[in-house]
Amino acid sequence: MILSRTHLLAAAATAAALALAGCSSAPPVKLYQPELGGAFVNAPASAVAAAEEPVGEFWRAFHDPLLDSLVQRALQANTDLRTATASLREARALNRFADAELLPNVGVNAGVSRIRGTNDLGVQSTNNNYAVGFDVAWEADLFGRLGDARRAAQANVLAGAAGVRAAQVSVSAEVARNYFELRGLQEQLRVAVASLQTQQAALELVDARLDVGRGTALDSERARALVSSTASNVPALEAALIRTRYRLAVLCGLPPTALDAELEPVQPLPGLQAVQLSAIGSPSALLRRRPDIQQAEAQAAAAAAQVGVARSALFPTLTLGGTIGQNALQFSDLGKGSAYVYNLGAQLTWNLLDFGRIRAQIAAADARNDAVMVNYERVVLAALEETEGSLATYTRTQRQTQLLFESARSSEQAAVIARERFAVGSTDFLTVLDAERELLSARDRLAQAQTGAATSLVAVYKALAGGWEVPAPEHHTLTEEIP
Repeated sequence: MILSRTHLLAAAATAAALALAGCSSAPPVKLYQPELGGAFVNAPASAVAAAEEPVGEFWRAFHDPLLDSLVQRALQANTDLRTATASLREARALNRFADAELLPNVGVNAGVSRIRGTNDLGVQSTNNNYAVGFDVAWEADLFGRLGDARRAAQANVLAGAAGVRAAQVSVSAEVARNYFELRGLQEQLRVAVASLQTQQAALELVDARLDVGRGTALDSERARALVSSTASNVPALEAALIRTRYRLAVLCGLPPTALDAELEPVQPLPGLQAVQLSAIGSPSALLRRRPDIQQAEAQAAAAAAQVGVARSALFPTLTLGGTIGQNALQFSDLGKGSAYVYNLGAQLTWNLLDFGRIRAQIAAADARNDAVMVNYERVVLAALEETEGSLATYTRTQRQTQLLFESARSSEQAAVIARERFAVGSTDFLTVLDAERELLSARDRLAQAQTGAATSLVAVYKALAGGWEVPAPEHHTLTEEIP
């Protein structure tokens, strides 16, 4: 009768635990929803009516094998990306731990002891005791603590995966941007060296005229000052080139000088004509696609679940378990039916007086949840700002480059005319100097604008999260499971 009553009590406790399991006290997740238009305000004219999503691996459109190689190496060895991957592995391991917490703990015990005591007849005796058995313990998830912890772990896995994708987008864009800056600096250096050679030839001409009495010392000193001024630009450009090469090597997970042999040969900027910015999607699609927003959304789900974990401490916990095994005074008696023992039961624990400890932890979890929700809003607004700003810069930079190209062409014609007129004595050397200064400035500004046009295109693709081919999950899928 006693045995059957024990079994009934254990079965009743188990049924009650299963009935109550899964209850959650986590707050609902209410994500920030900005008002969005159907298209980006600063979208290029060719992209206004386009509804397609931006291409992945955008750098391949430039048809530059070295750029492709650098990006692939960076995606394999970049330290930031490897850190994000390690964080994802950690989140997955913790998720497996949270899953296991919902299951019973089963252990094996074995022991031997020597006991001295008084038996039922009041006689002192010393005996050996041998015991083997299985220990089982299972916490019933009465108020959702374990379930909320599991939801938080799952959300952290999603956040880690989104973090890896965000790192991939960032690294690929950073490599492309630095590569274009490298080629732009090489062009600026080429312009400076070519201008320096022209100005040195002009200085030699002025000095020769001075030697035969046809020139003035003032013209010679002005020409020499221009040569020195132009020459002073060369070391600064060389230093910038070295730093950019070093930056590309480190982005690829290599020592700073490892790519010098590959990057030192001068090559022009990859042409932008073949890269048409037409498929940019819509603002609403952007918020679904960007991995940093996906990461912030998953973090919001995890923070809400952690609030549920903290709140569940206000309620009791029920642990079911016991021991089944053998207990005998003689080792040879183990395995016999008379040595069979068991201990099954349930334990209810409730912290009734803790002087505000649990309430303080709940308040801290609520504050962290509020901070994470504000961070989600910040990430969304920053994404919209980055995208609109990069599109505005891209469209204006294209116009600027065209105007500077026309300016450089006119400045070159003016410099040629000034040199020819000076050679026949119809103008003074000051006119030549002004024309040479303007030509150098126009060429340098054009090189910078061409670099800016390329890097602004990279910035657009980075803002659109078009740097890595990933499936776009449905919005709110990360938080709909949180009640």
